[in-house]
Amino acid sequence: MKKIIVSILAVLFAAAVLPSCSHFDDLAKDPYAIYDAPSQEYVHPIVFNTEKNAMTIFRGTTCLIMQYGVNHNYENSAKVVSNYNISEGVVDDTWTSYYIQYGNAMKMYDKAVKEGSEGMQGVALILRALLISQIADTYGNVPFKDAGQLIRSGGDGKYTTAYDNQKDIYYEVVAMLEDANAHLEAEKAVSFSRVCDKTFEGSFDKWRRFGNSLYARVLMRIGMKVIAETGGIIEFEDEDRDPISVADRLNDIYQSYVSGAGSYPVMRGRQDRPMVPFNKYNETEQTPFFGYTSGNWRSITACDALVSRMLDGKREVYRLVDTIEGKDTTWTYPCGSDQYVWTVKSLTAAGTHAPDPRFGCWWHKIQGMPTQMEEVNVKNFYDTFRSESGYFKGGSMMRGNESEPDPVWNFLYEVKHFYDLQNANEYALMQYSELPFIFAEAGARGWIATINDGVTLNLLKKAVTESILEWNTNVTESSEQVVNYVNWVMTEELFSGQAYSAANALEAILTEKWIANFFIGIESWCDYRRTGYPLLKTNGPAAGNDQILPTRMRYPSDEAYRNVESFRAAVNGWLGGSNNMTTDVWWADTQESKDIRLLGRQ
Repeated sequence: MKKIIVSILAVLFAAAVLPSCSHFDDLAKDPYAIYDAPSQEYVHPIVFNTEKNAMTIFRGTTCLIMQYGVNHNYENSAKVVSNYNISEGVVDDTWTSYYIQYGNAMKMYDKAVKEGSEGMQGVALILRALLISQIADTYGNVPFKDAGQLIRSGGDGKYTTAYDNQKDIYYEVVAMLEDANAHLEAEKAVSFSRVCDKTFEGSFDKWRRFGNSLYARVLMRIGMKVIAETGGIIEFEDEDRDPISVADRLNDIYQSYVSGAGSYPVMRGRQDRPMVPFNKYNETEQTPFFGYTSGNWRSITACDALVSRMLDGKREVYRLVDTIEGKDTTWTYPCGSDQYVWTVKSLTAAGTHAPDPRFGCWWHKIQGMPTQMEEVNVKNFYDTFRSESGYFKGGSMMRGNESEPDPVWNFLYEVKHFYDLQNANEYALMQYSELPFIFAEAGARGWIATINDGVTLNLLKKAVTESILEWNTNVTESSEQVVNYVNWVMTEELFSGQAYSAANALEAILTEKWIANFFIGIESWCDYRRTGYPLLKTNGPAAGNDQILPTRMRYPSDEAYRNVESFRAAVNGWLGGSNNMTTDVWWADTQESKDIRLLGRQ
């Protein structure tokens, strides 16, 4: 932990050179100084670095373990992430990057208190809630009450941080978001400097809407566990803070969603999303992928689990050569250590499936690749789809090259659309479409009485439609391609072998939410651990971690010698003696989630 806080200087210096507010150069003078910069000058650097790190974490970890993509570079050790053999470098990503920003958000809050700014206190609390929840979601019990104190106090050279229980952390996150809403409601000013906030241009109203949208996510994250433990009531250590019912507060937020106002206003549409700008022409504002070579960027291929949902409606069935009898035998993936003979995907074989208009925004070919394969079949797959010149022809991520149009539109509609996932102008910290997904799930679980089966269905339609429009700017809500795909999801897509109904609504909602949360940090991984959906095969031939999709990331290895006592207490306590990736974090430890996740290993 100590090295994290000391490293704040370097990150603040990097943030300082961003063309934003005027005083950030001063933050590079002394890592333990009481900085003179006003609180608003912290906003863009924290948001920018948080989103930049979230993008890196998604592509390097979430994308692979949640079966959006598979690393096809069999000569690169990075491919083992798909097989749950997570390296120390990957383990460190969230810890190192987010704790730095969390310390900055704490400092920002202190400055806002001294300034007497209600609005900036609210913004700082939202950032703190976002960052600490992401850290706890990744590792479980983590330093919280002591985290960030060195930069806050000026430092005395001593640093030992206790690990707080995730339950306690989340209850504090709820309190932060309640307070953030109250502070922003009390703020008299309409905005602060738009130069200091490139996401919302200083709008306090949009920050409040984002904070309450995040609040809905948080309540859904912990809802199943809180209901199992206390009937859904959150009671705080602070006796002056009234208990909160998860269902009642979700209903409050939902009513604000319906009305557009209310006590807990949320995002009203795509225009309210926290979109973080990037600039490939400005070195300090480039994406984390700007310097990636073509080979490095293309090393991830679309996973067949995702392709089947977005394009052809079924998992590919491969032909396995039976060398004993000299004939082909039909097998389904996976097939032990035998070698596959691959068949080529074709949109002409899609049958009644309406193709997803988002697919070509992300992938430039339609060939899906199975995950958890042994090295021989990764190489076999790569060789099967390699041109005579050695160029891999699989479905790699889009990189804005005008020689690579959207494969779906190019083939089916003879229209060339080009997308740039690698170096886009902006990326979402949270999508607006997440809100109707959240409320659809809350309705399907019976947590919000006014959301019946019909409303749940409409919320799901709304969520899928909004997600498409968030990514594909070439269509509208009434475009034939959008209407056809959304109708297919509602009437023909199969969830556990059946079309959508009230009986399988949760699986349908969370499967579609998995697709929609593409490139949104660790959100789909959190939903999977929380609910068991989407149903993913996790016991392929090369799957490690006891064939369990990781339930958490290991604590970084240097905590064992930098924060010895606290680290040892955490490992010997809630982790049972091993810094493992198979212990459920607090909110995921429910019987429902465990039972559904187990289906992936049967």
